[in-house]
Amino acid sequence: MIARKAEKALPRQADLMNANGRIGTAWAMAPAVTLAACAHQPAPHGDAAGFLPGLFHGFTALLAVIGSLFLPVRPYAFPNDGFWYDAGFCLGFSASIIVLVVCLIARVGGFITRGH
Repeated sequence: MIARKAEKALPRQADLMNANGRIGTAWAMAPAVTLAACAHQPAPHGDAAGFLPGLFHGFTALLAVIGSLFLPVRPYAFPNDGFWYDAGFCLGFSASIIVLVVCLIARVGGFITRGH
């Protein structure tokens, strides 16, 4: 009976390895998080991109990322208007992913239902 209690009281080796993995991951991520905390953006100027440019940039972000491999294109405007540009960018990017998924579902669904 005492051996059973001692067995339950000691942590298993798998639990220790899992805990060590978490601690190692935290130490590895600490410098990246610290450096990212130092990043800042200057205050927006009068002609900074707002909601509608953010919406357009978000909708065309996939094309801009591909284009940035070959041309000096930036998918994200800098400087921008802060929250409203980010909101438009996220909404536009989400809409582009939804359009892409709907088009692919229609294409794949049509291909499957034709019996190929």
